[in-house]
Amino acid sequence: MKKFLFLLIILLFSNNVLAETSWITKKNSKTTKVKTLEQMYIDGLLTRNECIKAKKKILKNQTIPGCKKIETEEKSTVTYLKKKKKDKEVAKTEEPKKKIEKYIPEDAPEDNIKPKIQISSQTTFKDPDYVLTGKVTDEGGSEKFYLFSQKGEGKKKRVKLNNGSFKIERFSYDNEEIKLIAIDEYRNETTKVVKVIINVEEETEIAKIYDEPKPLIKGKKNNNRVAIIVGVENYENTVQALYANNDAEIFKNFAIRSLGISSSNVKVLIGEEAERNDILKVLKKWLPKKIITNQSELFIFFSGHGYPSENEGLHLIPQDGDPTLLEDTSLSHKLIIDIIQKNNPKSVTMFIDACYSGQSNTGEVLVAGLKPLRKLITEDVPTNFTIFSSSESNGTSGTIKEAEHGIFSYYLMKGLSGEADKDKDRKITNQELFVYLEDNVSEEAFTQNREQNPKLNSHNQEQIIVKY
Repeated sequence: MKKFLFLLIILLFSNNVLAETSWITKKNSKTTKVKTLEQMYIDGLLTRNECIKAKKKILKNQTIPGCKKIETEEKSTVTYLKKKKKDKEVAKTEEPKKKIEKYIPEDAPEDNIKPKIQISSQTTFKDPDYVLTGKVTDEGGSEKFYLFSQKGEGKKKRVKLNNGSFKIERFSYDNEEIKLIAIDEYRNETTKVVKVIINVEEETEIAKIYDEPKPLIKGKKNNNRVAIIVGVENYENTVQALYANNDAEIFKNFAIRSLGISSSNVKVLIGEEAERNDILKVLKKWLPKKIITNQSELFIFFSGHGYPSENEGLHLIPQDGDPTLLEDTSLSHKLIIDIIQKNNPKSVTMFIDACYSGQSNTGEVLVAGLKPLRKLITEDVPTNFTIFSSSESNGTSGTIKEAEHGIFSYYLMKGLSGEADKDKDRKITNQELFVYLEDNVSEEAFTQNREQNPKLNSHNQEQIIVKY
């Protein structure tokens, strides 16, 4: 009975092993099957005895190695059925995670500081086109800030900022107020009102520069030429003829250098030396000694006052002349021409810077209460005479304050310095000189809001007066 029970237990045990290892009896090689059993042993699916018994079944009479947990270099890949009996799973123990503290940033302080607008509260411009310039700064930490401009109740206009600096271009003839509004990203706002004053200055006309007349060209020497030069600025019996003395003094240089007259043939009468008798003595005593009949060329220059007479025509007033006793104290053109003609000169050229209207070159009347003469007087002259007059007989002759010369005298000397030689043939004729005088004298008078037109009375306009 005991033997029977023992055999029954062995049989049941063998059936279990066979059942669990029956799947390895397939066509796999013995080596693969043995490795599979060992892997099952390692994985805990077979006990050591079960593993050995299974090996015996496979290897039969061969030496059966024991089942050991031996690590191999290469892991064998096996396929097997799991035991029906579920082994208790070993709970994996995980390392506890390190607790990470959350980062909570500190609250940034709120910006309560207003931006600043750096610009003067009042500024003055001399031009209606102006530009307001300034700068906006913010010390509160705002990364962005903005600027707007506004005039009166008008619409706000955003102003472009360049690193905080700004420019606002405006145009206005009237004073105005411009409101500037600066706002940062926290809505802190600053307002500043700029008062703009427009003070447009009237353009000051640049004073014309008048070069001192200089005889730049040297005329060919001519010993047959003679000159009488008279300048009367301060009169005994009438108003002043401004700059007349200076006209005569400077013209002397042109007579010698430009006209080519020897200094011994030049007679100058200025101021108190230009009384009526002084002039008559020169005409009647000095001149005849200098004139060679039909060869001499006479030049006469006069700067001072002139006055008309209904009976004897135009007169030149000497330093002691009296306009109220004109015919008795002055020298008429007719008288001067008659005295000169007795000496039979080849030619006579007269330059007269005087007006005959009864007014001085500053606009004053020569005789108080006497109306200026407006009647145009014409005179016939001998064929060998040429007379350059500063103005018409009923016109006035002006001065150039900056140059300290009469207008006519100034441009006469500028013309003789070479400016009148338009064709650059190194010769100046009567006609060339008159054209130059006509253009420049009238233009200069126009700038003074007056009218002055020089006159030429000549029978020989092509006569050469300067050759260089």
